[in-house]
Amino acid sequence: MFISDDTARNIDLDFVFNHLTVYTPYGEIYKKAMRPYMPKEKNELIEELKRIEKVVNLIQRQRYDFIEMRNYFKHIKDLRLTLKRIDEGNVLSTTELFEIKMFIGLLKKLDINLQKLKWDIPKDIRPLPITYLEKLFNPEGAEVNTFYIYDEYSEKLAAVRKEIRDIENNIIKERKKLKEKVEKDLKVKLRPSGEITINKDNIELNNRLREHQLLMYSVETYMNITFKIKNTLDIDNYNQKLQELKLIEEDEEFNVRKKLSEEIQKYLGEIEKNIESIGRLDLLVAKGYHAIGFKETKPEIVDENIIYILNGRNIKVQQNLKRVDREFTPITLSLSKGVTCITGANMGGKTISLKTIGLLLTMAQYGLFVPAEKMKLSLKDYVFFSMGDLQSSDKGLSTFGGEILKIKEAIKDSDKEGLILIDELARGTNPKEGYAISKAIINYLKNKETITVITTHFDGLADDSQVKHYQVRGLSVEDWDKISEKIQEEKQEVSLLHYYMDYRLIEIKDIKEVPKDAINISRLMGLDEEILKDAEKILEKSSKF
Repeated sequence: MFISDDTARNIDLDFVFNHLTVYTPYGEIYKKAMRPYMPKEKNELIEELKRIEKVVNLIQRQRYDFIEMRNYFKHIKDLRLTLKRIDEGNVLSTTELFEIKMFIGLLKKLDINLQKLKWDIPKDIRPLPITYLEKLFNPEGAEVNTFYIYDEYSEKLAAVRKEIRDIENNIIKERKKLKEKVEKDLKVKLRPSGEITINKDNIELNNRLREHQLLMYSVETYMNITFKIKNTLDIDNYNQKLQELKLIEEDEEFNVRKKLSEEIQKYLGEIEKNIESIGRLDLLVAKGYHAIGFKETKPEIVDENIIYILNGRNIKVQQNLKRVDREFTPITLSLSKGVTCITGANMGGKTISLKTIGLLLTMAQYGLFVPAEKMKLSLKDYVFFSMGDLQSSDKGLSTFGGEILKIKEAIKDSDKEGLILIDELARGTNPKEGYAISKAIINYLKNKETITVITTHFDGLADDSQVKHYQVRGLSVEDWDKISEKIQEEKQEVSLLHYYMDYRLIEIKDIKEVPKDAINISRLMGLDEEILKDAEKILEKSSKF
């Protein structure tokens, strides 16, 4: 398994996929089916990244054509159940036929749209029109966004409908004659429907209406009474014939729908192929828009077991910071097999650095551009991230026990080319044992093929020529007293502290202690000076041993 659910959650991979916007149900299917490209699939990933690069360039040059394309995507419905019914030999309903017709029409519109693009579109993502079905759904030649069982589909249907229209016209004429006679006889005005409503108090007119041979009682309320024209024998005969013809029309419409369903079935393969092409194209375009929206670049895939990131950004953290009008500090680092330690005080961004490394690697292997100025990597067999907060109550394990259980599983594959990220290794136990276990794990992993990155507070863990050491630059303050005074005045300790924190990573070439930013941070946060002086004395004594 390339990545566990826990690791995916810890690196905020869901944020990336939530912002990868597809517009068709078929694009959603391909998005959900996304999986990482593994080491043996290097060439396939390189080809996918080239496609994204092409799409990004096209979107930037032909923005309105892609807006048009995605607008068509929004109108594409999920036809899978309808296509299954066709495959099973069922007769489609009028609504289902309408939806198929709309899909066929959208294929033609997409084809015209894609022809505008200066792109030799790969066949597997190129929807193509189905000319025969276009003509089938538009027998009159006019392309309209409605569906109707046209007379042209059946001579019998056309004849029945003509007869129905003739009878309906005869009924209209007969009713008109009756209406005119009643109005002339009674000197009243009937509604077009042949009805008249009068007040019950008008007894004289009430009696006249009741007594007229062409009128009959219809309905009444507390105040009014309504009469309507009676059906004559001719009208009754017409209505009887009309009912018979309607049944014939319904049967013939079924026969037409059956023929149409059979014709569509012949092109089922082409429809399904187009559905797949639309899904792939929708997802590819979504990747392009994601790359543009988050200012991402194409990662370079290499054979050497490395990860190189130049000004990499964590897009979720960056977006959250933007909401509070703050900037994200990009990270730059170069990793190779063995162990790399990242040191620095709490609030120094070490955890975010780990998340960023894991997220960018995973994005690249899922066939996405990455939020970095540049990135080089070889494909990994797995990525693992331990955040040191793995208490397992159901197994009776402490935080430390849960962490070690996970790490034990990860290092089983350390001979493979993977990525192990461990945040504050062994923080859940006492410092002496924590240091010893951490050092032993580093010793075990430093000669393995996997790339391991560990953040720590323990002094001396990175004091090894075989262990690469990065340090968060930390607080960048010249006048401590002035800044401390400002923090106390504004009562915004944390936000001002972030302002003066330099989150960039610098590689430490010489063996040295982990920086003591903790005391400086405590001083800025207003901790009693007597305590701080004592802490500095204790620290000075401990450094002599």
